[in-house]
Amino acid sequence: MEGPVSAQARMLNLVLRYAVKPRLEHNPDVIRLRREVDAVARVAPDFPRNVVRRADAVGGVAVERHTAIGHRGGRTLLYLHGGAFVAGSPRTHRGIAGRLARGVGAETVVPDYRLAPEHPFPAALADAVAVYAALLEEAAAPDAVALVGDSAGGNLAFALLLRLKADGLPLPAAAVGLSPFVDMTGSGDSMSGNAGLDPFLDAAGLPLVVDAYASGRDLRDPLLSPLFGDLSGLPPCFLQCGGSEILRDDAVRLHAALCAAGTPATLEVWPEMPHVWQAFARFLPEARTAIAHMVAFLDATLAAGGKHGLAAVA
Repeated sequence: MEGPVSAQARMLNLVLRYAVKPRLEHNPDVIRLRREVDAVARVAPDFPRNVVRRADAVGGVAVERHTAIGHRGGRTLLYLHGGAFVAGSPRTHRGIAGRLARGVGAETVVPDYRLAPEHPFPAALADAVAVYAALLEEAAAPDAVALVGDSAGGNLAFALLLRLKADGLPLPAAAVGLSPFVDMTGSGDSMSGNAGLDPFLDAAGLPLVVDAYASGRDLRDPLLSPLFGDLSGLPPCFLQCGGSEILRDDAVRLHAALCAAGTPATLEVWPEMPHVWQAFARFLPEARTAIAHMVAFLDATLAAGGKHGLAAVA
């Protein structure tokens, strides 16, 4: 993606680099990280307009449903939140979930999947499978369902696709990955090449969360690192990542692997954007534009049934 970087983005990068990243580097405690991530969501909540939110349970998993005003059923987004498998919740991702629901004219379902280290692999993936299967039982047509996930949630989205394919279950119409963490071996060049450029993520801290989620397992298992799976036969995919983040090459290599497998895939690399900048849409113009691009992809890919929401005003 080309164009000047906004003043808001430059300020966000400074705040992340000097106020947030040092705390993550100096306090590599996953339980503390979880509390701090949730505290940010409580202190700075994001509730998009013209969206109704309610708590529910789907497939035995607690979820939040975000429904665009005017939505009458049909389109469904299953959003798998990020948080390095150890943090995050539907609360932390209300802004992006609501904006996608509003833009696509859909219901966005965000599972409160189980977190590591209390619940290591495959607990989170099992919860994602249970929610997806239950949505289909609710009469959500696969051609009107899309998966969306950021960071660790992007990992879960593509692991879910591989699991569904292996089990012979209906695949959704599309998948979106935002800075997806799809290689737990950390073999991408950007892991070291962008270590000093990334204003948010610390490469040295990734082994901690990987160990919390996948201790003692083969990290090349495609359900842990979807990059190494058979990506043929998957639905159209849309990927976004920041050009300066350590996970840039996870998205770049995933895009190349999808294309090599014959799966339609689009990649956007946004210069100077931090990890999952789309979550800052309340004040970041690049986040609102990125969400608009996602909405355009989903609108073109999902079946039209039930699209009665608002126009894509992220």
